[in-house]
Formats: sequence, structure tokens, C-alpha cells
Amino acid sequence: MPRGLPKKVLALLEKAKDSALLAVEIYNKPRTSFKSSGFITLMTIAYAALFHAYFEKKGIKYFHRKKDSRRYERVDGDYKAWELPRCAEEYYKSKSEPIYKNIDFIYRIRNKIEHRFIPEIDNHILGECQAMLINFEYMLEKHFGIKHSISDILNIPLQTSRGKRKIPSSTDAQKVIDFIKNYRSSLSKKIKDSQNFSFKVFLVPKIGNHRNTSDVAIEFVDFDLDDKNQLGNIEQIQALIKYKQVPVANQGKYRVKDVISEIKTKTGKKLTPHWHVQMWKKYKVRPGAHESKKDKCKPRYCQYDVVHNDYVYTEDWVNLLIKEEIVKN
Repeated sequence: MPRGLPKKVLALLEKAKDSALLAVEIYNKPRTSFKSSGFITLMTIAYAALFHAYFEKKGIKYFHRKKDSRRYERVDGDYKAWELPRCAEEYYKSKSEPIYKNIDFIYRIRNKIEHRFIPEIDNHILGECQAMLINFEYMLEKHFGIKHSISDILNIPLQTSRGKRKIPSSTDAQKVIDFIKNYRSSLSKKIKDSQNFSFKVFLVPKIGNHRNTSDVAIEFVDFDLDDKNQLGNIEQIQALIKYKQVPVANQGKYRVKDVISEIKTKTGKKLTPHWHVQMWKKYKVRPGAHESKKDKCKPRYCQYDVVHNDYVYTEDWVNLLIKEEIVKN
């Protein structure tokens, strides 16, 4: 008969599963005002315990060594185990893996919200939180079998709204939201589009004339981005559920004179194109006039327009200038 898992591995697995289920329970509670905090804190514990269970099973030492020594560090008499980021580094090896990026992103958010109350960010990171849970479940089944799966226990939370309600952001919240935007901007398109980094879905009404086709109200269908037929079907669905819009190039973007005009409208401050040149140089949002790499911009603030051979600016750029250069001065 095959031997079962060692007691320590089983204990770590139970810790991982219990923490993950508590994370989901907190996130799905309607009256919880700061879902992200509880979810991220408990999922960090869950994921770290899962990695430790895997390393323990494989006989890999997952403890910090003392500097220039083969001995291990101790905290209150116990060996100091690797934190979640170190576990992910050892497991994935490549930092370009979407799952690694998801863990790195969530852990950095955890560090920023640990001593703050910022419920405003909940809607901003829902996709990454959902992806983290799915990635956790995948690793759990892959290394420990379906009998340890928690997927049958989890349900889709019921929603009462078809859209997101915009909540005014506090100063602390805006800093974290800025970090979220900057982190996403630094990723390649492949990672940003990966469901392993951020889980994104469209809820499409499911029509069934027979009982067995409509018993399950919501079900997930595996989707391969590299399959052109599947990609075409998904793009067709996206086109069906989008609001009808007339295509407009550079919609929501500003030319230099528009940036200056918008700032004047909002603050009453009269500015010049020369001032704007000083600003984009100060914040390094775009290359200089004589640089060859025209597309080397910070896309959150500035983008190169190939057709017109010039630069256009975003609303975030206007807001940054107002906040940092007008209000503070």
C-alpha cells in the first residue's frame, strides 16, 4: 500500500486550506468593508503554508540561513521559514511567470495596506485576488491531488449591482491606487492579459431549454489564449456586450494646449507651453525631441501618436500636474 503524507506535510496543508477558506469567507461577507485586507492577509498565510508543504514533501529546506554560515536563523527558538516571495522565487525560478507576478503584486499590496484602512482599493484588485485563489487551488491539486481540493466548497458570491460604484479616494488610498497602476504599467501585455495574473470574466446570460442545460447558473469554461478559434469566439462575445461606441482615435487624450486649458479650467492657473516642457522633462514621462525611441514613454501619462508624429497626454497626467505642481505650490 502507498504511504500517506507525513504528519508535518498534512498539518501544513490543513493550515493552507483553512486560511484560504477563511480568506474567501471574509471576502464574501456583504458587510465587510475592507475585503482586500482580510483576504490578502489570510491568502498570504495560506499560500506560504502551501509552499512549505510542497518543500517539506520534497525534502527541501525552506529556512533562512545565517549570513556566511550553514546554520539556520531562529526566531523564539524556531527556525525562520521563508516568506511567501522567497517561496515563489524558489518554486518558479523565472520572475516573468504570470503566477509569480500575481504573488509579487499581492504581497506588495499587503505591505502597503498592513497598517492602513483603505476599503477604496477593493474594486481595483478584485481580478488579481480571484487569480490568486485559482492559482492556489491549481497548485494544491497538482501536488497533493484532488482529494485536497477546496473548489467544491467555494461558490460565486451573489452580486446586487451590474457595475462598480466609484468611491472617493483618501490620500493613503490614492497612493496605493497609484502603485497598482504603475505596477500594471510595468508588465508586458502577455502578463497583463494572463488569467494567472488577473482573473477577468464577462457574465453572459446562459440560455437553456432543457433542465440539464440550466441547472448550473454559473460555470467556468477553460480558455486557451493561444487557440485562435477560442480567441475569436471570446472577442465576438466582447463585441456583443460592449456599449455601442463610435470609434474615435486618441479618445480621452490631451494635446499640450488641451492640458494647459484643462488645468486652467480646474484651477484658474494660466500656464504656457514652455512650462509644460519643463514638467514632462521633470517627471520624465516621454523622450526628448531628438531621441530616436519615440515610444519610450510612461504610458500612464504620455503616449506617442505614430499617425501625427507627436505626443498625447492622459487625464492622469493632468491630475498629477494639478496635485504636485499647482495645489502643493
